This record gives sequence, C-alpha cells and structure tokens, in this order.
Amino acid sequence: MPRTKNMGVAYKNFWSLNTDEAVVSGILRDETHKDIEVLMPMNAQMKGVDLVLMNVNTKKAVTIQVKGSKAFEPRKSELKKYGHGNVGWFYLDEKTILKATAEYFIFLVYVIEEDVKIGRRTLSPHSIVIPTKELQKLTNKHKKTHGKRFSYYFWINPKTKEAFDIRDKHFQVSEYLDKRGYERLNKEIKN
Repeated sequence: MPRTKNMGVAYKNFWSLNTDEAVVSGILRDETHKDIEVLMPMNAQMKGVDLVLMNVNTKKAVTIQVKGSKAFEPRKSELKKYGHGNVGWFYLDEKTILKATAEYFIFLVYVIEEDVKIGRRTLSPHSIVIPTKELQKLTNKHKKTHGKRFSYYFWINPKTKEAFDIRDKHFQVSEYLDKRGYERLNKEIKN
C-alpha cells in the first residue's frame, strides 16, 4: 500500500538493551580508555552482535556478544573441590559459538561473595572477555554437544583470580578474567 502525505511511518522495537548488556556496558566504560565508545546496534541486521566498541580517534571497531548467567549458590562439594566462588552456566546453541559473527564474547558471571565482618552477602559481576576465535578453539578441543548445544560451567574464584570450565573436559580461562580480559580488548581496539 503506497504511503500518502498524511500517513506516518510505523516503527517497531527491534532492539533492546538487556540487563547483562547494560552491566557490561558500564564495566566497559570503566575499563576502556576515554577515547573508546560503547555502542549498541540499533537494527536487527547485526545478528549475534550486542555491543560495538569504537575508538573515536582511529575509527577501529570491535564487535561483542554478551552472555549472562544467573548467580548459582555453590554446593559445599563444589567449594571443597574448586575453592571460593561459584559457577556461571551458559547453555548455548552450537551455531552461536561456531558461526559467531562477533569478534569477542563477554561472559558475565555474578559471584556470591560474603563479608563476614558486616554479615552481608553481595553479588559481584565478573567477566570472561575472550576473543571468539580462542573460544572456538577451546570449544572444539574441550567441549562436547549436549543436544546441539554447548554447556559451559565457568567457575569464578575472585580470591585467586581464577576462572575455568568444569563441564566436559576442564580448561582454564583465567587469562581472560576481568582486568586481564579487558586489557587484551583495550590493546586490540587502541591499535
């Protein structure tokens, strides 16, 4: 049906910033140089890309896929086996990983931390900031599919600054945890 002068254009909400993307955006603002902007694609054409980092001086951009997990209360047996912290669970379609279009994945895990001095428990966000190609290599080497999906159980120990997957074959991702992961991302976007 052709538009007439009096008819407006209907807009649909094809985008939304979910909570995990908002948290990661805030962390990125704190962890990146002042010349780096955090952008969000405003249309549905960039499938698999949640955020874009752009160096406003060099115009270099890096695309990011954000995945968030609920906070899981650790079992006593897990604490005994893996130490302080808890797990973040990510159950992702194999295409999401193996055919990813984003250059980086950021896995957001909320760790339940207890301050015995004041008797409070808090949720602290921790990030695994990993290049997609590295995630694909680790996945091919260590993961098996569970009904056409990969199941990642990333254990985060904020006291020792360690992160590792405890599902299927165990593997380390500590080099991508928090500051170390963001430092790597900063180096890539600054050049």
